[in-house]
Amino acid sequence: MSLETQINAVDCGANGVLGTGLAGCRIDRKRVTALGLLQKGLTLTQAVDKDYMRTLQQAGSLIMLQGVVSFEDATADDNIITRAGSGIKVVAGKNPYEYNVTFDNGISFHKALTSLSGYGNYDLVLFDVDNSMFFTVTKSGSAKGFTMGMFENGKYMGANGTDASSQTISLQLIERSEIDERQSYITSENLDFSYGELEGVNEVYLKSDAIAPGTSIVVSALLQDKTHPVEGLLFGDFSVLKNGVASNPTVASYNSATKKYTLTVPAMIATDIVEVSLNGIVLTTADVLYKSNVDTVVVA
Repeated sequence: MSLETQINAVDCGANGVLGTGLAGCRIDRKRVTALGLLQKGLTLTQAVDKDYMRTLQQAGSLIMLQGVVSFEDATADDNIITRAGSGIKVVAGKNPYEYNVTFDNGISFHKALTSLSGYGNYDLVLFDVDNSMFFTVTKSGSAKGFTMGMFENGKYMGANGTDASSQTISLQLIERSEIDERQSYITSENLDFSYGELEGVNEVYLKSDAIAPGTSIVVSALLQDKTHPVEGLLFGDFSVLKNGVASNPTVASYNSATKKYTLTVPAMIATDIVEVSLNGIVLTTADVLYKSNVDTVVVA
């Protein structure tokens, strides 16, 4: 198409609107049960399957928020003006789609929502109770999440004897056309996973025992409750820095009695500063994602 044919061109005939016939299968979004926060502007570049989604999670490009118990529309009505005298109404503008989302996942989840709050940081995909996935496409046909503006956590509510505890967020999808014109979906039968299999990343608390000169580091790895041990980690799942330089383990053995790992690393001497953590976001053979704090110990 040339510039000349683009300028001032309007298609208001029958070819300019979509067909309204009802032949073929009909789909509507059902009750939303999980949210996926995609890296801003990320496009889905291959067939959506579990391996691809797990890869995105490990890269930090997809954050799953499970356990949606309420997904309420809070979109403001269209801005309509009424002409004086004639009473003729005109739509002056349409407001962004807005939703209030409620979870029942506990205090730690509320803290996670607080850390995610902001404006324009993520795009959004939705999963419904039928396990269908909803997103949008660009005008060039690339699949992506809905463009999100506000994503803000609400106040934490504890149980009060009448109502259950809850965590809430409010979000806006600021590009109306992405929903009104280009909303897209993948139905459950075309996905090889259930959204429930895409559990979010679990926080791990690492704590090293006192480190003596030598080649061993003993470390405990506990879930955020600091009670349940994390099992199934391999030596490659750990990162060790010695005086700021990589000194990663070559062996990791787990003691089921003490619930601790012994890491074999290059030799350490007194006064070395050792930092132990998980190696980014790790995916275990049990299909569970973990990330951790950095524990710093001085060899003595």
